[in-house]
Amino acid sequence: MFHIMSNKKYILGNWKMNKVEVDIESFFSTFNGLVENIPENIVVGIAPTFVGLLHATKNASPRAMIMAQNCSAKTNGAYTSQVSYQALLDIGINMILLGHSEVRQYLHETDEIINEKVNTLLNNDMKPVLCIGETLEQFEQEKTNEILKNQLEKDLLNIDKSKLSNLIIAYEPIWAIGTGKTATNEIIEKTFMFLKQTLIQLLGDESKNIALLYGGSANEKNAKDILSIKNVDGVLVGGASLDPNKFIQIIKSC
Repeated sequence: MFHIMSNKKYILGNWKMNKVEVDIESFFSTFNGLVENIPENIVVGIAPTFVGLLHATKNASPRAMIMAQNCSAKTNGAYTSQVSYQALLDIGINMILLGHSEVRQYLHETDEIINEKVNTLLNNDMKPVLCIGETLEQFEQEKTNEILKNQLEKDLLNIDKSKLSNLIIAYEPIWAIGTGKTATNEIIEKTFMFLKQTLIQLLGDESKNIALLYGGSANEKNAKDILSIKNVDGVLVGGASLDPNKFIQIIKSC
């Protein structure tokens, strides 16, 4: 029913607040040798903290794309503590996580702010990875579809449809992030079908160019099953991406 324009698979790691300089060097000294023979259709990305970005870009194999965990919606101006897309682009970063549940919760970023960031990145030919997801309470109240549709409507408002091949959406049920819980294959399949249908309603056939990823306690043990589910184009990995051997197992499960 739904046609994917590419056979790409995305394996993206989010390091959150982990890894200082010596850890980054140690990680890549092992990881670079493991990732060299990975097929080109597998896109490997790693998102360290801001302070680790430059060191990561200097140590990572060209086979691993270094990503940022957030950016400002503003391109320049008096915004102390903010990091613009241009500053990230200057050090070779063009893929950026936006709207992660922890950013929404702890930094109080609204859908309107996230939408501004999505548009800024797409309009400047960068690659936003938009994170969406529901809380445990919302899941138990069977509001998952309602919450996801509301986030998509607001986060993707007024975006340029010609740029959709640069957009990635990561569904991360908040109740499964860092908890060890993972949505069942049935839940993931039903949710991703709903996401596909909703994106077509919002953006038309051009939405087939959007890659959909699953996040939420994805690891070396469950990644193969998750990646085999219809409409899942990759995974956004948390804790398991900190170990180069575990992360390469996830990548090879493609």
